[in-house]
Amino acid sequence: MTEISERRRVRSAERALTSTISDYTRYLSERGYAIGTIKQYQRVVAHFVGSLPMRQTTLRRIDETAVTRFIRVHLPTCRCEERQRSTHIVRAALVHYRAMLVVSQRTAPSKSAGHAALAAELNEFDRHLMEARGLLPTTRRVRVRDVRDFLMALSGRGVIRVRRIRPSDVAAFMTRYGRDRAPGSIRALGISLRSYFAFKTIGGAQTAGLVAALPRVAHWRLAGLPASLTAEEVEQLLYAFDRTTATGRRDYAITRCLLDLGLRRIEVARLRLEDVDWRQGTLSIHGKGRRVDTLPLPTATGRAIVEYLRHGRPQTSRREVFVRHRPPTNATAGLDIVRNAVRVAAARCGLGDRVRGTHILRHTLATRLVQRGARLKDIADVLRHRSIDTTTIYAKVDLPALATVALPWPGSRP
Repeated sequence: MTEISERRRVRSAERALTSTISDYTRYLSERGYAIGTIKQYQRVVAHFVGSLPMRQTTLRRIDETAVTRFIRVHLPTCRCEERQRSTHIVRAALVHYRAMLVVSQRTAPSKSAGHAALAAELNEFDRHLMEARGLLPTTRRVRVRDVRDFLMALSGRGVIRVRRIRPSDVAAFMTRYGRDRAPGSIRALGISLRSYFAFKTIGGAQTAGLVAALPRVAHWRLAGLPASLTAEEVEQLLYAFDRTTATGRRDYAITRCLLDLGLRRIEVARLRLEDVDWRQGTLSIHGKGRRVDTLPLPTATGRAIVEYLRHGRPQTSRREVFVRHRPPTNATAGLDIVRNAVRVAAARCGLGDRVRGTHILRHTLATRLVQRGARLKDIADVLRHRSIDTTTIYAKVDLPALATVALPWPGSRP
Protein backbone atom coordinates (compact mmCIF):
# COMPACT_ATOMS: atom_id res chain seq x y z
CA MET A 1 0.00 0.00 0.00
CA THR A 2 2.88 2.33 0.81
CA GLU A 3 4.52 1.61 -2.56
CA ILE A 4 1.29 2.37 -4.41
CA SER A 5 0.91 5.64 -2.49
CA GLU A 6 4.46 6.58 -3.37
CA ARG A 7 3.84 5.92 -7.08
CA ARG A 8 0.71 8.02 -6.99
CA ARG A 9 2.60 10.80 -5.30
CA VAL A 10 5.36 10.70 -7.92
CA ARG A 11 2.83 10.71 -10.78
CA SER A 12 0.97 13.61 -9.15
CA ALA A 13 4.24 15.47 -8.81
CA GLU A 14 5.09 14.89 -12.47
CA ARG A 15 1.68 16.15 -13.58
CA ALA A 16 2.06 19.21 -11.36
CA LEU A 17 5.50 19.90 -12.79
CA THR A 18 4.28 19.54 -16.39
CA SER A 19 1.34 21.84 -15.72
CA THR A 20 3.37 24.48 -13.93
CA ILE A 21 6.12 24.49 -16.59
CA SER A 22 3.46 25.00 -19.24
CA ASP A 23 1.97 27.91 -17.31
CA TYR A 24 5.44 29.30 -16.69
CA THR A 25 6.23 29.23 -20.42
CA ARG A 26 3.02 31.07 -21.19
CA TYR A 27 3.72 33.59 -18.42
CA LEU A 28 7.15 34.45 -19.84
CA SER A 29 5.95 34.50 -23.45
CA GLU A 30 3.20 37.00 -22.64
CA ARG A 31 5.85 39.29 -21.17
CA GLY A 32 8.02 39.23 -24.27
CA TYR A 33 10.90 37.00 -23.18
CA ALA A 34 12.98 35.43 -25.94
CA ILE A 35 12.69 31.71 -26.67
CA GLY A 36 16.29 31.10 -25.59
CA THR A 37 15.72 32.82 -22.25
CA ILE A 38 12.48 30.88 -21.69
CA LYS A 39 14.19 27.54 -22.29
CA GLN A 40 17.02 28.52 -19.98
CA TYR A 41 14.57 29.49 -17.22
CA GLN A 42 12.56 26.29 -17.81
CA ARG A 43 15.59 24.11 -17.10
CA VAL A 44 16.31 26.02 -13.89
CA VAL A 45 12.72 25.66 -12.67
CA ALA A 46 12.52 21.95 -13.59
CA HIS A 47 15.68 21.31 -11.60
CA PHE A 48 14.42 23.39 -8.69
CA VAL A 49 11.04 21.65 -8.50
CA GLY A 50 12.76 18.28 -8.84
CA SER A 51 14.97 19.05 -5.85
CA LEU A 52 12.02 19.71 -3.55
CA PRO A 53 11.34 16.90 -1.06
CA MET A 54 7.60 16.70 -1.69
CA ARG A 55 6.70 18.26 -5.02
CA GLN A 56 2.96 18.07 -4.87
CA THR A 57 2.76 19.94 -1.55
CA THR A 58 5.74 22.25 -1.69
CA LEU A 59 4.42 23.94 -4.82
CA ARG A 60 2.22 25.81 -2.37
CA ARG A 61 5.08 26.47 0.05
CA ILE A 62 7.76 27.92 -2.17
CA ASP A 63 9.31 30.92 -0.48
CA GLU A 64 12.59 32.83 -0.41
CA THR A 65 14.04 30.32 2.03
CA ALA A 66 13.52 27.46 -0.44
CA VAL A 67 15.11 29.50 -3.24
CA THR A 68 18.11 30.42 -1.09
CA ARG A 69 18.56 26.82 0.05
CA PHE A 70 18.51 25.65 -3.57
CA ILE A 71 21.16 28.19 -4.61
CA ARG A 72 23.46 27.97 -1.61
CA VAL A 73 23.08 24.36 -0.50
CA HIS A 74 21.83 22.23 -3.38
CA LEU A 75 23.63 23.68 -6.42
CA PRO A 76 27.17 23.65 -4.97
CA THR A 77 26.89 19.90 -4.31
CA CYS A 78 24.92 18.96 -7.44
CA ARG A 79 26.65 17.73 -10.59
CA CYS A 80 24.46 19.21 -13.28
CA GLU A 81 24.55 21.93 -15.89
CA GLU A 82 22.52 24.31 -13.69
CA ARG A 83 25.51 24.48 -11.38
CA GLN A 84 27.39 26.19 -14.20
CA ARG A 85 24.81 28.93 -14.58
CA SER A 86 25.41 32.25 -12.86
CA THR A 87 23.54 32.84 -9.64
CA HIS A 88 21.67 35.86 -10.98
CA ILE A 89 20.20 33.77 -13.84
CA VAL A 90 19.04 31.06 -11.43
CA ARG A 91 17.56 33.60 -9.04
CA ALA A 92 15.86 35.53 -11.87
CA ALA A 93 14.25 32.34 -13.16
CA LEU A 94 12.93 31.45 -9.71
CA VAL A 95 11.73 35.00 -8.96
CA HIS A 96 9.59 34.89 -12.11
CA TYR A 97 8.45 31.37 -11.20
CA ARG A 98 7.22 32.49 -7.79
CA ALA A 99 5.49 35.49 -9.37
CA MET A 100 3.76 33.17 -11.84
CA LEU A 101 2.53 30.91 -9.03
CA VAL A 102 1.06 33.90 -7.21
CA VAL A 103 -0.64 35.18 -10.37
CA SER A 104 -2.08 31.75 -11.10
CA GLN A 105 -3.11 31.42 -7.42
CA ARG A 106 -1.16 28.19 -6.96
CA THR A 107 0.59 29.69 -3.98
CA ALA A 108 0.64 32.81 -1.89
CA PRO A 109 3.54 34.91 -0.74
CA SER A 110 5.00 33.15 2.25
CA LYS A 111 4.83 35.20 5.44
CA SER A 112 5.52 34.26 9.00
CA ALA A 113 3.19 35.55 11.67
CA GLY A 114 5.66 38.35 12.37
CA HIS A 115 5.92 39.38 8.75
CA ALA A 116 2.13 39.22 8.39
CA ALA A 117 1.75 41.56 11.37
CA LEU A 118 4.36 43.90 9.93
CA ALA A 119 2.61 43.91 6.55
CA ALA A 120 -0.72 44.71 8.22
CA GLU A 121 0.84 47.56 10.19
CA LEU A 122 2.46 49.07 7.11
CA ASN A 123 -0.76 48.73 5.12
CA GLU A 124 -2.64 50.66 7.80
CA PHE A 125 0.05 53.34 7.80
CA ASP A 126 -0.05 53.58 4.00
CA ARG A 127 -3.84 53.91 4.07
CA HIS A 128 -3.52 56.73 6.60
CA LEU A 129 -1.00 58.53 4.39
CA MET A 130 -3.33 58.22 1.41
CA GLU A 131 -6.71 58.96 3.00
CA ALA A 132 -5.83 61.35 5.83
CA ARG A 133 -2.74 63.03 4.41
CA GLY A 134 -3.47 62.81 0.67
CA LEU A 135 0.11 61.89 -0.23
CA LEU A 136 1.07 60.62 -3.66
CA PRO A 137 2.13 56.96 -4.13
CA THR A 138 5.79 57.87 -4.61
CA THR A 139 5.92 59.78 -1.33
CA ARG A 140 4.00 57.06 0.48
CA ARG A 141 6.42 54.40 -0.73
CA VAL A 142 9.36 56.29 0.76
CA ARG A 143 7.58 56.82 4.10
CA VAL A 144 6.49 53.18 4.33
CA ARG A 145 9.97 51.93 3.37
CA ASP A 146 11.61 54.03 6.09
CA VAL A 147 9.15 52.89 8.76
CA ARG A 148 9.58 49.27 7.72
CA ASP A 149 13.36 49.54 8.08
CA PHE A 150 12.89 51.13 11.50
CA LEU A 151 10.52 48.46 12.80
CA MET A 152 12.59 45.61 11.37
CA ALA A 153 15.75 47.04 12.92
CA LEU A 154 14.10 47.06 16.34
CA SER A 155 12.30 43.73 16.25
CA GLY A 156 14.08 41.68 13.59
CA ARG A 157 10.72 40.11 12.71
CA GLY A 158 7.29 41.60 13.11
CA VAL A 159 6.20 44.78 14.85
CA ILE A 160 7.25 46.13 18.22
CA ARG A 161 4.45 47.87 20.04
CA VAL A 162 5.01 51.60 20.15
CA ARG A 163 4.69 51.71 23.92
CA ARG A 164 7.75 49.46 24.13
CA ILE A 165 9.91 51.70 21.95
CA ARG A 166 12.22 53.95 23.96
CA PRO A 167 13.64 57.31 22.87
CA SER A 168 17.10 55.73 23.05
CA ASP A 169 15.99 53.20 20.39
CA VAL A 170 15.04 56.04 18.06
CA ALA A 171 18.29 57.90 18.68
CA ALA A 172 20.37 54.74 18.16
CA PHE A 173 18.61 53.94 14.88
CA MET A 174 19.07 57.46 13.54
CA THR A 175 22.75 57.43 14.55
CA ARG A 176 23.34 54.09 12.85
CA TYR A 177 21.44 55.14 9.76
CA GLY A 178 23.21 58.48 9.60
CA ARG A 179 26.65 57.05 9.04
CA ASP A 180 27.88 57.92 5.55
CA ARG A 181 24.49 59.46 4.69
CA ALA A 182 23.83 62.92 3.35
CA PRO A 183 22.04 65.35 5.70
CA GLY A 184 19.07 65.44 3.33
CA SER A 185 18.61 61.65 3.58
CA ILE A 186 18.75 61.76 7.38
CA ARG A 187 16.25 64.59 7.44
CA ALA A 188 13.88 62.66 5.15
CA LEU A 189 14.06 59.64 7.46
CA GLY A 190 13.16 61.83 10.42
CA ILE A 191 10.12 63.12 8.55
CA SER A 192 8.99 59.54 7.84
CA LEU A 193 9.31 58.48 11.48
CA ARG A 194 7.64 61.66 12.73
CA SER A 195 4.75 60.91 10.36
CA TYR A 196 4.50 57.35 11.71
CA PHE A 197 4.50 58.48 15.34
CA ALA A 198 1.75 60.99 14.53
CA PHE A 199 -0.23 58.14 12.97
CA LYS A 200 0.11 56.05 16.14
CA THR A 201 -1.16 58.87 18.35
CA ILE A 202 -4.54 58.50 16.63
CA GLY A 203 -4.88 55.14 18.37
CA GLY A 204 -3.94 56.63 21.74
CA ALA A 205 -0.19 55.90 21.78
CA GLN A 206 2.02 58.35 23.65
CA THR A 207 4.78 59.32 21.20
CA ALA A 208 5.88 62.77 22.37
CA GLY A 209 9.13 61.35 23.80
CA LEU A 210 9.86 59.47 20.59
CA VAL A 211 9.33 62.57 18.47
CA ALA A 212 11.61 64.54 20.76
CA ALA A 213 14.34 61.92 20.24
CA LEU A 214 14.45 62.58 16.51
CA PRO A 215 17.50 64.74 15.77
CA ARG A 216 17.28 68.14 14.20
CA VAL A 217 19.40 68.00 11.06
CA ALA A 218 21.19 71.22 10.19
CA HIS A 219 20.13 72.34 6.75
CA TRP A 220 21.02 75.73 5.30
CA ARG A 221 18.97 75.94 2.14
CA LEU A 222 21.07 78.60 0.41
CA ALA A 223 24.48 77.41 1.64
CA GLY A 224 25.72 75.85 -1.58
CA LEU A 225 25.49 76.20 -5.33
CA PRO A 226 23.28 73.87 -7.37
CA ALA A 227 25.41 71.66 -9.62
CA SER A 228 24.89 72.21 -13.34
CA LEU A 229 26.49 71.33 -16.66
CA THR A 230 28.30 73.73 -18.94
CA ALA A 231 27.20 74.25 -22.54
CA GLU A 232 30.09 72.04 -23.69
CA GLU A 233 29.11 69.27 -21.28
CA VAL A 234 25.48 69.42 -22.41
CA GLU A 235 26.55 69.01 -26.01
CA GLN A 236 28.85 66.16 -25.00
CA LEU A 237 25.99 64.39 -23.22
CA LEU A 238 23.53 64.75 -26.12
CA TYR A 239 26.03 63.31 -28.57
CA ALA A 240 26.48 60.22 -26.36
CA PHE A 241 23.22 58.61 -27.51
CA ASP A 242 23.11 56.09 -30.35
CA ARG A 243 20.04 57.44 -32.13
CA THR A 244 20.14 54.69 -34.76
CA THR A 245 18.63 52.27 -32.21
CA ALA A 246 15.17 52.25 -30.67
CA THR A 247 16.52 52.43 -27.12
CA GLY A 248 18.86 55.25 -28.07
CA ARG A 249 15.97 57.27 -29.53
CA ARG A 250 13.92 56.72 -26.38
CA ASP A 251 16.74 57.68 -24.02
CA TYR A 252 17.60 60.74 -26.11
CA ALA A 253 13.97 61.94 -26.03
CA ILE A 254 13.84 61.33 -22.27
CA THR A 255 16.99 63.40 -21.77
CA ARG A 256 15.66 66.24 -23.91
CA CYS A 257 12.51 66.36 -21.75
CA LEU A 258 14.66 66.58 -18.63
CA LEU A 259 17.06 69.13 -20.07
CA ASP A 260 14.82 71.39 -22.16
CA LEU A 261 11.81 71.48 -19.85
CA GLY A 262 13.41 70.85 -16.45
CA LEU A 263 11.04 67.96 -15.74
CA ARG A 264 11.42 65.70 -12.75
CA ARG A 265 11.98 62.06 -13.64
CA ILE A 266 8.57 60.99 -12.32
CA GLU A 267 6.98 63.62 -14.57
CA VAL A 268 8.77 62.09 -17.57
CA ALA A 269 7.67 58.59 -16.56
CA ARG A 270 4.03 59.78 -16.24
CA LEU A 271 3.97 61.58 -19.59
CA ARG A 272 1.13 60.17 -21.71
CA LEU A 273 0.36 60.37 -25.41
CA GLU A 274 -2.67 62.58 -24.82
CA ASP A 275 -0.54 65.04 -22.82
CA VAL A 276 1.12 66.23 -26.02
CA ASP A 277 -0.89 68.82 -27.95
CA TRP A 278 0.85 68.87 -31.32
CA ARG A 279 -1.40 71.57 -32.79
CA GLN A 280 -0.85 74.01 -29.93
CA GLY A 281 2.74 72.94 -29.34
CA THR A 282 2.22 72.36 -25.60
CA LEU A 283 2.80 69.65 -23.05
CA SER A 284 0.65 68.88 -20.00
CA ILE A 285 2.80 67.99 -16.99
CA HIS A 286 1.42 65.97 -14.08
CA GLY A 287 3.56 67.23 -11.21
CA LYS A 288 3.62 67.31 -7.44
CA GLY A 289 0.43 67.63 -5.45
CA ARG A 290 -1.70 66.38 -8.35
CA ARG A 291 -1.01 69.62 -10.21
CA VAL A 292 -1.34 69.69 -13.98
CA ASP A 293 0.66 72.45 -15.67
CA THR A 294 0.95 73.33 -19.35
CA LEU A 295 4.35 74.15 -20.81
CA PRO A 296 5.36 75.11 -24.35
CA LEU A 297 6.98 72.23 -26.19
CA PRO A 298 10.43 73.21 -27.52
CA THR A 299 11.09 72.29 -31.13
CA ALA A 300 14.11 70.10 -30.35
CA THR A 301 12.17 68.22 -27.67
CA GLY A 302 9.18 67.69 -29.95
CA ARG A 303 11.37 66.37 -32.75
CA ALA A 304 13.04 63.90 -30.39
CA ILE A 305 9.65 62.60 -29.19
CA VAL A 306 8.34 62.31 -32.75
CA GLU A 307 11.45 60.41 -33.84
CA TYR A 308 10.95 57.97 -30.99
CA LEU A 309 7.21 57.52 -31.56
CA ARG A 310 7.66 56.89 -35.28
CA HIS A 311 10.84 54.83 -35.35
CA GLY A 312 11.56 53.54 -31.85
CA ARG A 313 8.49 52.90 -29.73
CA PRO A 314 7.44 49.20 -29.82
CA GLN A 315 3.87 48.00 -30.30
CA THR A 316 2.16 48.34 -26.94
CA SER A 317 -1.20 49.07 -25.37
CA ARG A 318 0.37 51.48 -22.87
CA ARG A 319 -0.61 55.15 -23.09
CA GLU A 320 2.63 56.41 -21.56
CA VAL A 321 4.98 57.96 -24.11
CA PHE A 322 8.05 56.08 -22.89
CA VAL A 323 7.80 52.31 -22.45
CA ARG A 324 10.05 49.35 -21.75
CA HIS A 325 11.92 47.79 -24.65
CA ARG A 326 13.08 44.67 -22.79
CA PRO A 327 10.99 42.03 -21.00
CA PRO A 328 8.67 42.35 -19.29
CA THR A 329 7.30 44.25 -22.27
CA ASN A 330 4.04 46.21 -22.55
CA ALA A 331 5.09 48.13 -19.45
CA THR A 332 5.90 51.77 -18.84
CA ALA A 333 9.45 53.03 -18.51
CA GLY A 334 9.73 53.46 -14.75
CA LEU A 335 11.81 55.83 -12.69
CA ASP A 336 14.91 53.65 -12.90
CA ILE A 337 14.80 53.59 -16.70
CA VAL A 338 14.47 57.39 -16.82
CA ARG A 339 17.42 57.80 -14.47
CA ASN A 340 19.59 55.20 -16.18
CA ALA A 341 18.94 56.75 -19.58
CA VAL A 342 20.94 59.75 -18.39
CA ARG A 343 23.47 57.97 -16.20
CA VAL A 344 24.54 55.45 -18.82
CA ALA A 345 24.96 58.15 -21.48
CA ALA A 346 26.95 60.28 -19.03
CA ALA A 347 29.27 57.40 -18.23
CA ARG A 348 29.69 56.73 -21.95
CA CYS A 349 30.91 60.28 -22.64
CA GLY A 350 33.10 60.70 -19.57
CA LEU A 351 30.63 62.62 -17.39
CA GLY A 352 29.86 59.77 -14.99
CA ASP A 353 31.37 61.60 -12.02
CA ARG A 354 29.36 64.73 -12.77
CA VAL A 355 25.99 63.20 -13.63
CA ARG A 356 24.74 60.76 -10.98
CA GLY A 357 21.04 61.48 -11.39
CA THR A 358 18.56 63.52 -13.39
CA HIS A 359 18.18 66.57 -11.13
CA ILE A 360 21.39 68.12 -12.41
CA LEU A 361 19.63 68.63 -15.76
CA ARG A 362 16.87 70.57 -14.00
CA HIS A 363 19.53 72.73 -12.34
CA THR A 364 21.22 73.17 -15.72
CA LEU A 365 18.06 74.58 -17.28
CA ALA A 366 17.55 77.01 -14.40
CA THR A 367 21.17 78.13 -14.51
CA ARG A 368 20.96 78.68 -18.25
CA LEU A 369 17.82 80.80 -17.84
CA VAL A 370 19.42 82.93 -15.13
CA GLN A 371 22.50 83.56 -17.22
CA ARG A 372 20.28 84.65 -20.12
CA GLY A 373 18.66 87.30 -17.94
CA ALA A 374 15.36 85.57 -17.05
CA ARG A 375 13.54 86.80 -13.95
CA LEU A 376 13.24 84.49 -10.96
CA LYS A 377 9.45 84.55 -11.31
CA ASP A 378 9.74 83.25 -14.88
CA ILE A 379 12.14 80.51 -13.77
CA ALA A 380 9.77 79.54 -10.95
CA ASP A 381 6.95 79.21 -13.50
CA VAL A 382 9.04 76.98 -15.78
CA LEU A 383 10.16 74.75 -12.90
CA ARG A 384 6.64 74.86 -11.42
CA HIS A 385 7.80 75.83 -7.93
CA ARG A 386 4.98 76.47 -5.48
CA SER A 387 6.95 79.28 -3.84
CA ILE A 388 9.44 81.64 -5.43
CA ASP A 389 11.58 81.16 -2.31
CA THR A 390 12.51 77.76 -3.72
CA THR A 391 13.87 79.48 -6.82
CA THR A 392 16.06 81.98 -4.98
CA ILE A 393 18.96 79.51 -4.85
CA TYR A 394 19.49 80.13 -8.56
CA ALA A 395 20.19 83.82 -7.94
CA LYS A 396 23.66 82.68 -6.85
CA VAL A 397 24.61 80.97 -10.11
CA ASP A 398 25.04 84.16 -12.15
CA LEU A 399 28.61 84.76 -11.01
CA PRO A 400 29.42 87.64 -13.43
CA ALA A 401 26.42 89.60 -12.15
CA LEU A 402 27.31 88.87 -8.51
CA ALA A 403 30.88 90.06 -9.09
CA THR A 404 29.59 93.55 -9.86
CA VAL A 405 27.95 93.89 -6.44
CA ALA A 406 30.36 91.84 -4.29
CA LEU A 407 32.17 93.74 -1.55
CA PRO A 408 35.98 93.51 -1.35
CA TRP A 409 37.43 91.04 1.11
CA PRO A 410 38.38 92.77 4.40
CA GLY A 411 42.05 93.71 4.37
CA SER A 412 42.49 93.19 0.64
CA ARG A 413 44.16 95.84 -1.45
CA PRO A 414 42.02 98.06 -3.71
